[in-house]
Amino acid sequence: MREKQNITKLFIDLLFPPKPYCLLCDNKLTGIESIVCEDCKNEISPLTEPLCIKCGRPLEKRESFCHDCQREHHAFVQARSYGHYEATLKKLIHEFKYRGKQELAEVLGNMMFYVLKQLSWPEFDYLVPLPLHVKRQRERGFNQAYLLTKVLSRESKIPIFQGLTRVKPTQHQTLLDKSFRKKNLEGAFRIVENRKIHGKIVLLVDDVYTTGATAGECSKCLLEAGAKAVYVLTCARG
Repeated sequence: MREKQNITKLFIDLLFPPKPYCLLCDNKLTGIESIVCEDCKNEISPLTEPLCIKCGRPLEKRESFCHDCQREHHAFVQARSYGHYEATLKKLIHEFKYRGKQELAEVLGNMMFYVLKQLSWPEFDYLVPLPLHVKRQRERGFNQAYLLTKVLSRESKIPIFQGLTRVKPTQHQTLLDKSFRKKNLEGAFRIVENRKIHGKIVLLVDDVYTTGATAGECSKCLLEAGAKAVYVLTCARG
């Protein structure tokens, strides 16, 4: 019965194609727009200087490092993000990550590629998606960081290294006090195929940078496995 209904729906869609609407505001898309309308995209502004040299946190005045980076060491060289994790960008990531709108990886991934092109970073040997534990990936159905990395890889022509794995299930970082976030991640990651990244410069990819605890732990793991240097790129900065 269900198969018959699916065939009927497919036939109707072929005869009367559904009108494309923006996933955020439901306005009808024009012929040149895809997934999200230009009005919604224009509501998302890229981060601008002054930024923390290390983690990319927006600063009120031009300084070298933010307070967090002055107090603690991050294993990565630098981290940068497209925009603030708020308003339209936050909604976009929420729809992508928690409501299964996987097609939004195109929009978000291209924002990240825009940032990558603006930076005077070295050439990367690999892009590394931040991994989910197998249980959480099974629940969600996909790894959002991997989908973003696929878009970045296609646009930049940089290959993907999938040897960074999450071996320990952890609590959601957003639910924890800042002081417990590092402890929550201890021993959570492992590298397979170490030889592939030995002496390589890699770019770690994720959707949101908040305190840097996850990015820092992954970077530490990659460096201990032999990577020469690790940089971090995310869609949003919390």
